[in-house]
Amino acid sequence: MTAVIDIFYDFRSPYAYFASHRLRRDAITQRGHDWRWCPVSIDVLLNLQAGREPWEAYVDPLPRPKRAHLIADVRRLAAYHHLPLRAPKPPRPNPVPALCLARLLGEKERQAFSYAVFDALWQEQQDISTPEVLQSCLAQAGVETRELDAAFDDAARANLAEVTRQAYARGVFGVPSFVVGDEVFFGSDRLDLLLWRIERP
Repeated sequence: MTAVIDIFYDFRSPYAYFASHRLRRDAITQRGHDWRWCPVSIDVLLNLQAGREPWEAYVDPLPRPKRAHLIADVRRLAAYHHLPLRAPKPPRPNPVPALCLARLLGEKERQAFSYAVFDALWQEQQDISTPEVLQSCLAQAGVETRELDAAFDDAARANLAEVTRQAYARGVFGVPSFVVGDEVFFGSDRLDLLLWRIERP
């Protein structure tokens, strides 16, 4: 049967980057389901889980051993998926303008733009918070050049926080997450389980 699948993602997540490549390379999105791309802020999700205000200053939630494991895990997964992976520059990029811009696009434009931003960040080490890089990503996605002021204003930032809050209320606590109805599948490694769940006889 066909299903409506909401994809919650933040460009700063390497696991979301891996999922984006599986979705395009493995032709998963050609299996007849309705995939809806839903940009959210991982920082806001973490703050909500900790009982903080959405845009409070970032606090690293990982202890040192888990952080070291995450870095090693990401490198292994990149090799496993045969994907180029380069450390972002700056080391902790600001994805908010790109997320806000993605929310201003139509669904098909948003998907193509998101693919371009993921690659700009994780392959080309570009600063995705700059208008120049965002315009380049729009061009790569086949989206006509547009004014970007709306992606940088307070209203767009507030909207991003609100849709992230709504996602959290649905059970989304991290990215990437795939939501079908009231079921949440967290992580790029849950794509196969998701497809099994919705396509089984």
